[in-house]
Amino acid sequence: MNDISLAKQRIPDYVGKILNLITAEGYKAYVAGGAVRDIVLGSVPHDYDVATSAKPEETVEIFRKSGIDFFDNAAKHGTVTAVLPEGNVEVTTFREDGTYTDLRRPDEVVFKTSIEEDVKRRDFTINAMYMDAEGNIFDPEGGQKDCADCLIRTVGNPRERFEEDALRILRGIRFCSRLGFEIEPSTLTAMEDLRDELKKISGERIAAELIGIISGKYAPHAIRTGWKILSVIIPEIAICRGFDQRSSYHDRDVLEHTIDVVGGIPYVEGEGRSPELAMAALFHDLGKPACFILVDGIGHMRGHPLVSTEIAGRVLNELKYPKQFTSEVCLLIKLHDTYMEPDRIEVHKFMSLYPEDILNKLKILQRADILAHSPKGLKRLERLEELIEIEEELRASGEVFDVKDLEIDGKDIIELGVKEGVMVGKVLSEVFEHYLEEKCPNSREALLNEARKVISTKTV
Repeated sequence: MNDISLAKQRIPDYVGKILNLITAEGYKAYVAGGAVRDIVLGSVPHDYDVATSAKPEETVEIFRKSGIDFFDNAAKHGTVTAVLPEGNVEVTTFREDGTYTDLRRPDEVVFKTSIEEDVKRRDFTINAMYMDAEGNIFDPEGGQKDCADCLIRTVGNPRERFEEDALRILRGIRFCSRLGFEIEPSTLTAMEDLRDELKKISGERIAAELIGIISGKYAPHAIRTGWKILSVIIPEIAICRGFDQRSSYHDRDVLEHTIDVVGGIPYVEGEGRSPELAMAALFHDLGKPACFILVDGIGHMRGHPLVSTEIAGRVLNELKYPKQFTSEVCLLIKLHDTYMEPDRIEVHKFMSLYPEDILNKLKILQRADILAHSPKGLKRLERLEELIEIEEELRASGEVFDVKDLEIDGKDIIELGVKEGVMVGKVLSEVFEHYLEEKCPNSREALLNEARKVISTKTV
């Protein structure tokens, strides 16, 4: 936990300038919310928000007199954004939110004059701290202690906070994922009790929070804590909890296996986990219960990648994720359980079917999946490493993976006497297939000879 002197040093000069300009005019001004939380936790904030007793029009006048560029978006929420070379600073008037009939945005905003009134609208205590230009922290809700105790707790009555804004339920899980904190029991109970209110929130807003949850450093902890809540968005999560796979290759239920696979996706400090990989990990086995059959006491779940792909497609489309994102996630899920012998020709053929980026991500997902198996299942790792070794050798040796990279093209096929466009493509594709099967090398002369053989078997 950092002391005030260190906190003061962490306020950038450009932010201090905004605070001093406002206070010089007789108003109160503080760095507020997430930036103070990050400073208290010893990390560098990505952006800074300022809360002030100055009304929006008064803030605008201060910026005008000081020659600071700004844009005024105060109409709904009382925010004026200072535009500085070092970064933008949002300056928002102390306020009190009215009722939330849409469970997301207040119907009206009433401007107030003190931080004590403003703090009542904040979601969690760790986001309800304020800091002045001198580095003094104002903490009316005990946010510093909750930071020290690694605890997520609402400001005031948790049910009231979540009834005001149901998206806060997912925000709580996201902070759990980002910080690794526990959720205070009464706060978690309220989140679970009101979880169905999330059905009234737009898909786009839920989508953004879900990405934050699965890509956070402590995503496994967050999913394990909030599985009941996440099941409102993805019902199969609840079905997978406690589902015994009845297989010697698995020593945990489907949900625990899934959580461990998410955790096995590499986390990069400052960037998080790859959203596509983390999402694929979350969905990759959710179709297992629907495919489960018991044969001689042993569980079999053949076809589960396709069912899991269908589940992912349904949910991601409902949440309105971009089509490219959804397509990539679904492809990774579909391919995650692909079985292949470590054979050079088979690997080369497989590599010709998919972009290199997909194949690189698939290897990561497959490794994370294998590592979440029982000791017996871990034996699959040896085969994966052999396949990766073959793939790397193929790339290093200069082999090609797309018909367009052959040393001949459609013009060459036409010169060999094939005039029909469709047939030109078929011949070239068949020559490429022969190349993949190592019947000929990727040299112009050899490929032309192979093309002549292919043409001789066809009516052209």
